[in-house]
Amino acid sequence: MPRFLGLPVVLVSLLLWAVGCSGVAQQRPEPVSDRESASVTGALGDPRTVDPCSLIDPASLAKFGEARDAGTVSLDYCLFRVRMAEGALAQLKVGELAREAPRQADPVVGAGAFRIAREAPLPGHCTRRVLFGDGNSLLVSADQLDGAPGAALCGLAEAGAGDVVAAIGRHQVRHRPYPPNSLALSDPCRVLGTEVVREVPGLEEAEPEGSPAGHQCQWGQQDAASPRVRLVHTAGDPPAVLHGSAVEESIAGRRTVTSVVGGDPRTPLCSAETGHLPFGEPGGGQVEVAMIVVAYPDGTGLDACEFARGLAERAWPGLPRP
Repeated sequence: MPRFLGLPVVLVSLLLWAVGCSGVAQQRPEPVSDRESASVTGALGDPRTVDPCSLIDPASLAKFGEARDAGTVSLDYCLFRVRMAEGALAQLKVGELAREAPRQADPVVGAGAFRIAREAPLPGHCTRRVLFGDGNSLLVSADQLDGAPGAALCGLAEAGAGDVVAAIGRHQVRHRPYPPNSLALSDPCRVLGTEVVREVPGLEEAEPEGSPAGHQCQWGQQDAASPRVRLVHTAGDPPAVLHGSAVEESIAGRRTVTSVVGGDPRTPLCSAETGHLPFGEPGGGQVEVAMIVVAYPDGTGLDACEFARGLAERAWPGLPRP
């Protein structure tokens, strides 16, 4: 399924990132017991190569309605669409690793050798976090795509988190066999030099912050008033021109699609994407994708795209050779 059929997740995530909506400052929860869970690596193995779809048993979602794989839109998480019993359509997102701890007010319950944090639900959204002993967590979230929001969303997220714990306990976590020149094995914090990012106004002192799975790197503060740059290694359909604020061009010898996110030039958010190696089943048409995203709140989407182009010019030569 095309990567951009996951647009409600991808686009909304980027737009929230643009305005700095990553949640309030978070604190570690009070200990619920002396239970000590494994580190990410101890529980999952190499987080760069984990197949997040192996963490979920679709059959376990059947009590909520008809579940199906929603297609690849990320190296970091797996999507399932669930047609709920009452007719509403929900989406379950499983597998993304995060360093943030749950809020102190979030209940934390034991689940085998692990703990699960239950975030307070929002309208049409509910998240559970499987907590690891090294301060990282694995996110499981349910979102309403259409129909009236229902209480079953948190039940869906809870079931997904339970599946994750069960898959780890049964040693059922699978890993994808990436070739040495895969983007999945390439550190984006090294592909794009910090000295280059610091040429963006407002990022003169920025430091890189990588994700636990090693597929994302961000420079800049997570707030609406600050510029930010993110380099993401992901997968799905080859980059495509989807609206009038997107262009196909050659940058550093690589086919690149530069696009104001969402298509509105007033949105100060732009992405530059280039395809890499084939991904997934042979003949499926999907590819690995390197994506630079620039948030530039002091300008327009077109301004952000100028910075994205300049950063891509410097970053693409650092990608592995296809």
